[in-house]
Amino acid sequence: MTRVRITLGRVEAFAQLDEKNAPKTTKWLKGILPIERQAVHSMENGREVYVVLDAPYHIEEENQTIYQTVGDLIVYYKPAIFVKPEWPRHVRDFLVIGFVYERDSAIRGMSGPLATNLVGRITEGIDELAREAPRMRREGFEKMRISLASRDGNA
Repeated sequence: MTRVRITLGRVEAFAQLDEKNAPKTTKWLKGILPIERQAVHSMENGREVYVVLDAPYHIEEENQTIYQTVGDLIVYYKPAIFVKPEWPRHVRDFLVIGFVYERDSAIRGMSGPLATNLVGRITEGIDELAREAPRMRREGFEKMRISLASRDGNA
């Protein structure tokens, strides 16, 4: 079982990857870690924090859900209009990886629910993330880092 460390601002959390139900996506994710990018708080989906992955990856639909919940670690293509209001018209969407930290969240596309690849679940530190994300939304977002974690929790 593979664990990842998620660092957001002043806090960290750990997630367990779902290698059984999302083997292709988790293999891809492990291959690109560590990643560190500007964190973004969703404005249209509720309590979701994500990073935009700017390389041209192709991710297949796998272990998808439209019912995201607290602690879900998700990968999906976010409509470009939600990422950059002045987006270049030739760009349709951006690949993102993120997490949901409150129940009142629903990942949306242009015309309704948007399916996301569920790649893991946050098993430690979700309460800390749920306090840090709103603080950063008020005071300014910093970087989010996702990296492999060893079994004892050290990177």
